[in-house]
Amino acid sequence: MQLIKEIGSRRTKKGILKKWGRFLCLICLQEIEKLLYNGLRDKSCGCIRYKLISESNKDNKYGYKHGGYGTRLYIIWDDMKQRILNPNNPRFKTYGGRGITICDEWLEFIPFRDWSLNNGYGEGLEIDRENTNGNYEPSNCRWTTSEENQRNRRNNKIENIEQANEIRWLYNTGDHTQQQLAKKYNTDQTNISYIINNKIWKNK
Repeated sequence: MQLIKEIGSRRTKKGILKKWGRFLCLICLQEIEKLLYNGLRDKSCGCIRYKLISESNKDNKYGYKHGGYGTRLYIIWDDMKQRILNPNNPRFKTYGGRGITICDEWLEFIPFRDWSLNNGYGEGLEIDRENTNGNYEPSNCRWTTSEENQRNRRNNKIENIEQANEIRWLYNTGDHTQQQLAKKYNTDQTNISYIINNKIWKNK
């Protein structure tokens, strides 16, 4: 991405100032406004990589060579890619936008499908990252129930300064209220408030 110009700071819904810039994608030549930090770091707006990944999975007359299109597992895989690779996805900020990636092996559906079927996938289960700051890759992912996923979030995300900082980061994006974060992390709003205001797990 090439910076065209800085366009000043904008306030989030929570009144926090964030610097923005206007960038030129050197691949598709599209101009796009992004957070200044993200734009300076990104190599492209995400256009070509997302297009190539989509096209790599198209082949037969129905459009897909693997036969898994439309299955629940395919939808989970596609949703995972969208929030990691697509800057226009509403959840990109909290996934790809903060540096979480997906391993090259899982850019195609078949390897992801084979890993899933050999590692406990079943109807009703959710994919979960053991290290919530880590990437989507075989060594960091597992299949769990929704209830287990919520317990893991509670146990894993509020036990050290890194996890507390993740909550602060999400809050500072302006996209999450304290109540929403409490629900997301399966804890009460008081704990979220204490973390945000540095009453516990203080920044140093």
